[in-house]
Amino acid sequence: MTILYIQAVRIFVYMKGQQEVISVVLISGILIGVVGSVYFWGVPLVQKNKDVALLENTESFIKSLDNKIKFVANNGGRDNIRIPALGIVRFDSTSSTIEITVNTEGTIYATEAAIPLGRNTACAATEGTFGINDQDTICVRSNKISDKNFRTIYTLSYVKLNDQEVLRSFNIKLTGPNRSGGQDNTIVFENKGNSESLDDQGRRVITTLIDINIA
Repeated sequence: MTILYIQAVRIFVYMKGQQEVISVVLISGILIGVVGSVYFWGVPLVQKNKDVALLENTESFIKSLDNKIKFVANNGGRDNIRIPALGIVRFDSTSSTIEITVNTEGTIYATEAAIPLGRNTACAATEGTFGINDQDTICVRSNKISDKNFRTIYTLSYVKLNDQEVLRSFNIKLTGPNRSGGQDNTIVFENKGNSESLDDQGRRVITTLIDINIA
């Protein structure tokens, strides 16, 4: 009886040990599966949130830049704004346009089309009506470069506003050297005064010159 009892105890201990090993293996497998699922779904979600935040911050930045430029145009003086961690900011003196290029893995905008972000609904317009349209035209365009690569370009330019009642037009013209910059560079803009001319319709065009420099 004693021998049988000892053998039974040994078998019980062995089976219990086997169960513990199996339990450890099962738990490890479950943990690996959970971690894998979290990585599979979590990493793209984190990247998506980063892309959304980057695009929203870039849109907010170019609108802030526009407000500062219009303030200097209307009140004179000089101001600046530091470029945060966005993309590449470029000034093109030929088109008198500021653009910001951002590369992401996703986008929050419709692709392959220019989308206005302000009251001016035509991104290609060069003129508007005083009292109806804004002087600024802010547009964005997202292009799909590859399956997981989008290039989004924000543009800021200004249109001539025609006052039909008094045959006058008002314009903001950005001037300065072609420059580009990124994070921690500074965009400096200064009111250089007004110039006057006559357009083809005989309107007196008052142009405010804003010097742009990226340093």
